[in-house]
Amino acid sequence: MVMRDILTGLDQYEVFLEKLEKEMEQIGEDRIAIVYTDIKHFKYINDTYGYKVGDALLRDFVAGFLESEELILCAARVYSDNFVVAGRLSADSLTNEQFRDIINQANMKRETEFREKYLNSRLQFCTGISVTDKNSRSLDAETAVSNANLARKVAKEMEHDSCVLFDQSMMEGIRREVEITSSIPRALEQKEFQVYFQPKIDTDTLELIGAEALVRWQKPDGSFVYPDEFIPLIERSGQIVDVDYYVYREVFSFLDKRLKEGKKVVPISLNVSRVHLQKMHVLQYIQELLEEFRIPCSLVEFELTESIYLDNTEQALELIKGLHSLGIKVSMDDFGSGYSSLNLLSKLPIDIIKLDRVFLKEGEMQESDRIIISCVVDMAKKLKITSLCEGVETQEQSNYLKEVGCQMQQGFYFSRPIPQAVFENLIKEQ
Repeated sequence: MVMRDILTGLDQYEVFLEKLEKEMEQIGEDRIAIVYTDIKHFKYINDTYGYKVGDALLRDFVAGFLESEELILCAARVYSDNFVVAGRLSADSLTNEQFRDIINQANMKRETEFREKYLNSRLQFCTGISVTDKNSRSLDAETAVSNANLARKVAKEMEHDSCVLFDQSMMEGIRREVEITSSIPRALEQKEFQVYFQPKIDTDTLELIGAEALVRWQKPDGSFVYPDEFIPLIERSGQIVDVDYYVYREVFSFLDKRLKEGKKVVPISLNVSRVHLQKMHVLQYIQELLEEFRIPCSLVEFELTESIYLDNTEQALELIKGLHSLGIKVSMDDFGSGYSSLNLLSKLPIDIIKLDRVFLKEGEMQESDRIIISCVVDMAKKLKITSLCEGVETQEQSNYLKEVGCQMQQGFYFSRPIPQAVFENLIKEQ
């Protein structure tokens, strides 16, 4: 049996678990801290600079935490850029929270160093920590590591403070996740998912000129499972594909029915999850819907978030070209929400940019926000890209967007997402 990882020289994971088990059996009055870390956006290094540079980064990462070798009981590379380290804390030393703070500070310091050395401003160390003491000796090594890994997954969802200490409440999160993901097939079958529409408004005329389709989940008892609760879970499980396809079919059917009845229709935009870019089956499905319902291509548009473009530029380009070949427009959603890359606008032939609500802060508009919005709208106009600003909540914001020439608006000032029946009445009133 190979005892060491060839690349880093650390223990193989199975060897690490054996060592950790022995340490936990002899824990005494001390505590054992298990620190599980992965490197967010590491794939970008491999894809951009090659595996040789990626391997060098991993060796650098290991060398950094081995500087405190006297505190380490054992360490392993679990796989790829995932590492686990176990260390002993004496009973009268740091509290668990103080230990977490130290690890967090160390992460931030090393992130700065790595971002400069490897020319990637998005590299981030995501760490989960679980602490075992004599009161939790019934835990086996694998469960203790699993707890740290669960805390790491929570950390990975966080924007900034990406070092999380495990607590038992996270187990309730797992139970809820299992409950939700296992309910998806039944919910789809029983049509518990509903399509809501949030209107898009023409800035000059204030007329309804489109809408964004959004999914809502209403259970048989009338209660709702909110999108921010179930969307991240089904994205991780891959079930977002089935839910998206359900929404696409509902929207195509809705448009087809209204056209056949001679009623007014407006273009509807649909969201594309990053999961679709892994296999690109979504293009075939959209083409099948177009062939089945025979609606004009101009009546549907597909939205990808800015982060999807940044993380999957080549796949996003392939999807855009495929949609354009079908005659369908594509937008960049949440523009400016994170690490905007203006360079993407020249690389990707998108039709519409949706300025994120981050530019429209609560209260009076700040001069800095006004300048940014004006510049982005002007840039879009010169690139022949339609501009839409979402998150509009006040008349002042709406008036300013008209002043700078933003072509479309969307937000609670005009309408919240509304059920299909209400949306149809709104179309009728126009």
